[in-house]
Amino acid sequence: MENKRNTEQKRIIYDALMSADHPTASELYELVRAKYPRISRATVFRVLGQFADDGSALRLNFVGSDTRFDARTAPHAHCRCTRCGRVWDVLEGKVLQPLGEREVQGFLITSAALEFMGVCPDCRAALGETRDN
Repeated sequence: MENKRNTEQKRIIYDALMSADHPTASELYELVRAKYPRISRATVFRVLGQFADDGSALRLNFVGSDTRFDARTAPHAHCRCTRCGRVWDVLEGKVLQPLGEREVQGFLITSAALEFMGVCPDCRAALGETRDN
């Protein structure tokens, strides 16, 4: 969290982001407001945008989903359940080659965003599916 001014509100919002699981701005606002009812929606949204702009959080723009935020800024991919919308990190080396700055066919890649879409284990269980289906 490298904002020019480290106010108490920014610390509160960042701490909530660190404890949340890829929240939308609205979800994070509700989480923060539960503990700090005087904080405004505009403040939470503005500060989240600042975090994304300065690199202390990732802005995740998934197709068909509200923008989500991630406090984990190291290169990684995400899985997203197309039924319940849950998002989680993919950090396994078996799934991903290390992401990062590299050159491909003369094109300098400075970042990457990779999203796997499917159905999470909870939703599969609710549908009566097993791993072998």
